[in-house]
Parts: sequence; C-alpha cells; structure tokens
Amino acid sequence: MCMNANPNIDDLHNASACSPSGIISPARCALQQSVEANHMKTLLRASLLLLAALALIACAAPAAPSGEAEMEAAEPTVVRLGMNQELEFLNVMYTQGGNSLQASKTAQRGLLFLDAQGNWIGELAEEVPSVANGHVSPDGTQVTYHLRQGITFHDGTPVTASDVKATWEAIMSPDNTPITRLGYEKIASIDTPDDYTVVLNFSEPFASWKILFDFILPEEVIEANSPGLDESLAMRQPVGFGPFRIVDWKAGEFVEYEAFDDYWQGRPGLDKFFIVIYPSTEALLAALEVGEVDIAWGLRAANLPTLLDLQDKGVINLVNAPPAGGERYVMNGDNSQAPIFTDRNVRVALQHAVDKQSLIDNILHGQAEINVGTEWHGTPWQNRDLVPYDYDPDLARSLLEDNGWVDSDGDGIRESSGVEGYEDGTRLTFTHRTTSGVLQREQVQLLVQQMFKEIGAEMVIENRRTAELFGTWDQNGTWSHGDYEMGGWSHGLRVPDPEISNRFLCNEIASEDNPGGSQWHRYCSADVDAALIAAQTEFDDVERTRLIMEAQRIMHEDAYALYLFATGRHYGVNTRVQGFELRPFTVWYGNINEWTVSE
Repeated sequence: MCMNANPNIDDLHNASACSPSGIISPARCALQQSVEANHMKTLLRASLLLLAALALIACAAPAAPSGEAEMEAAEPTVVRLGMNQELEFLNVMYTQGGNSLQASKTAQRGLLFLDAQGNWIGELAEEVPSVANGHVSPDGTQVTYHLRQGITFHDGTPVTASDVKATWEAIMSPDNTPITRLGYEKIASIDTPDDYTVVLNFSEPFASWKILFDFILPEEVIEANSPGLDESLAMRQPVGFGPFRIVDWKAGEFVEYEAFDDYWQGRPGLDKFFIVIYPSTEALLAALEVGEVDIAWGLRAANLPTLLDLQDKGVINLVNAPPAGGERYVMNGDNSQAPIFTDRNVRVALQHAVDKQSLIDNILHGQAEINVGTEWHGTPWQNRDLVPYDYDPDLARSLLEDNGWVDSDGDGIRESSGVEGYEDGTRLTFTHRTTSGVLQREQVQLLVQQMFKEIGAEMVIENRRTAELFGTWDQNGTWSHGDYEMGGWSHGLRVPDPEISNRFLCNEIASEDNPGGSQWHRYCSADVDAALIAAQTEFDDVERTRLIMEAQRIMHEDAYALYLFATGRHYGVNTRVQGFELRPFTVWYGNINEWTVSE
C-alpha cells in the first residue's frame, strides 16, 4: 500500500491515523507525524521523508476523503505559506525570533507601522507624532498619540486608549515575562484624557519611542486572564486588530488564519491563510514544487538552484530580499557556561580561522557579502572602521601555539599547557548549536568545523529545533538559558531604528530572577552598557550614531561574536499568488491584506 512507500521511516505507518482536513494533505500529514516522533532529524532522515512525501502524493487514492477540495470550494481564496522553522511563540509580547514575529504581526498590530519604503506611518495612531506637529515635547519626555476611531479588535470590541495603557501595565507587571521591557520601563505614566488620546510621560528621554507599542492587547482580555497571563490561551492565540485573525495553532504543524472582515483598511483579498511547518528546506521545496504550499518562506542562497529551476518551469516566481543583518557564531560570554572561550586568544584565533569568502563562493553561490563584525551591518549606524579579522590560519595557529595551546598527544586537537585559568590538558573542544533542518546552515557548519579543525580546535555539532533554541526562559529556550557553548543564528534590525541594545545589555541577560531578559550572547561589558544606554537618551543623530559605533568597536575587539556574512532571503511564490511583495522590515506580511489569487 502506498502509505508504506518508504519502509525505512518507522513513523509513516501511523500516517493513516491522521484525520483528513482542509489544512494538511495526506503527504503533509505523514511528514507532520514524523516531526512529532523525532524532532532531531538528520539530513538523511529529512531526505527519506521527502521520498515518502512524494510517494504519498503520487499514490493518494482520488476517492480518499481529504476535505481539501471541500474547504477550497467553500473558501476559494486560500494561500499556504510553508516554513522550515517552527514558531516558538505567536505573540509579539513574547518573541524576538524572525519567523515568529512575522507570524504574530499577521494578526497583531500596534500604534505605528511601516510603509512600502520602510517609513513610519500610523496604524492605530492617526499620524506619527513629532515635534513639528506638536505631539512630541521639545525635551523628548512626552509623546502624544491620537488614535483612529472605529478600529476594533478581532472580537469586535473597540480599540481605545485604555487598551494601550493596559498593554503597558501588562508588560511592566512583575507577574508577566515579556521578551523585553526596554523603553517601556522609561515610561513614568500614561494619561488617557479621552478614549482616543494617549499621552506617554517618560521619566527621561527615550530616542527610540517609535519602537514601543508594536502590539496592543485588549484590556478586557488582560484583566480576565490575570494573574497567569503568560500561560493563558489568550496569549497563545492573541486577539489583535490586524488583517487576519488566528483561528488555530498546532505547534510544529500549522497556524490557521482567516480574514478579518472589519480590518480598518478594508477586508483582505484572501479568505484564509495558513502557515505550515516543514522539517527541512528539502521537504519545503518538495511541497512547493507539487503545489502543497503556495509560498516557500525565507530560503537561503544554497537553495537558489532549485528555486531557479522551478521558476524556469513556470511553477513559481522567485522574489528576493537584499542582504541584511548577519549570520554569526556566538561564543557564550558566560565563563561558567563556556569556560573554553575565557581566553581571548582562543576567540581571536577562531575568528582568523574562518574563510568567509570561501563560504560565500562555495555554498551561497556568491549571493552574500562579508559582515566584518556588527549587528548593524548595512545600516547608517554600521561602524565601517572596524578592522576585519581576515582569514589567516597561520596567524590563528600562532596565536594558540604561542599562548600555550599545543597538540601534546598528536591527535590534531590542541590542549592547554600553562594557560592561565585552565587546567593543563584542557582540550580545545566545544559544542556548536544552530537550527536543524536548514540546508545552508548545515553546509556552512560542516565547512567551518573543518576550518576550526585545521587550526587544532574541535567543534562538535549538536543542532536543535528552532522552537527549542529560540524559546523564552520559561520555555527553557537554549539561547535564553545559555545552554550552549557556541551558537549560530542571524539577526538584523526589525525597524528603521538602531535601538537593539536589549540584545547586548548586561541587565537583559535572562535568568531565574530575570526571566524576561532577551540577551542571548550572555556577554556583559560595562563599557558597552555605558555607550548603548547613553545612546538611548540621545536625540542628536550624530552623537547617537557615534555612541552606537563605539559599542560596536568594543564588542568587535572582545571577539565573542564571529560574524560570517549578510545574505538576502529568497521566496518561492506560486504564480497563482498575486500582489506578494517583500518590503523593508515588514518582509512578506507588510501588504498581506492586498494579496489575491488567480485560479
């Protein structure tokens, strides 16, 4: 029988237990059960799943009750977006992971939004406050928003000033653990003189006030679920006022949305929207090719040959985003968790061991640019005076050899000998974790592993699922807990503002006493803190930029983060999907309300 097309995958015999639905095809159902049975798939296992999925698609009996035709007949405008990374949360209040934020912003919106060029515009707010329009005080300590009237939450209740104030109170409540309180803690009070006026009173100027309140929670929902807001279903599937409302979320499987008829800009062009989770980029690309998904999310340059082939066949349109942010390998800055990186000579040697251009040429097909070493790469706030750690394996070996890291037993891996802070014989070995099932990351990881080995350092690969890595402290997230020695992820700016100090400040390191911290590097520098905190209150653009660049210089010299490259993302979009755009910062969700389909 076709369900047993691949006897090497022990999970597939359970595929018949899947209940037919309009969300997931029989092939997707088999894949989903395999994900549930074994989250830590190897590349080989993902390849086997692909063969099984394609066999299931080819063999599915036409008369089998799938429910899909019925759903599409009733809901003719449906688009499915496939992701190869799980969502760790579906609420802006609790996540800073890129895919989770994008999924959340499909339903949740805030005071401000961004237009097609990446400029600030009003969403709930009628306009962007400024000193010129009289809504920002000259000293920067008061910001007044006038709200649009007639906007309602998905449950039909009006969105008013009291909801904005209640959201701030929920963020600041010690009973809750938002991903960050940065900026919100500088608000001394909020006045709501009427239902559609919000006055933010800051205890001191906060130059990046526009980044605040990028989501609004209903006051009634907060009150009904407090205490215990974090654990409530209301936060897992939040009510927003964006173009789509969340209908269902099954972690590791799918998110189902439906159009919000009363969205203030008009009803969206689609009736339904789904995000479907796949275990690997290979499985996602196979689903795209057979039409199981309409959009393949955020693929890397390593996937370009397949995407270009599908475009040549007329199956998809290839939509590309320019290079941004930066892929990096972070050395855990907490010496108690990763003592091997206490010695700066080790950190600098590893920096010089990596041939970044070779990675770009051999894996990324030249579609990337070297990131010298900054989170602000490619922005006006990038410190372009940073001296790069050029590829120089001989220098790397000398740094280690001259400072007591020698290969005493001849196995190719160095050990410490007379190195301060290390017992003699400490092996130069460490684990490396990044997201499993991402082809490009796995390929880069293997090449970097070999480059490290060539200078006598051993990197042991221990990849994990996205949801495990990017979870919050309360979710036992790997990054939040610092449960890694070297970790690989990418980050860039989410909005046209340089304020990302929550990723680096000492007081943002998550802990039992600070579960809401969002600093994953676990790196703490008083000098970096001083520069970034000063930048928060600096309204002079030149001085603010200087302070941010100074923080970059210090972090670069400390060498805890090995920045590799900045690369764009690539989306395969079925030709039936009309109006799809990739926008600055808001990527695919920026105009999702304008999407339509042509059958």
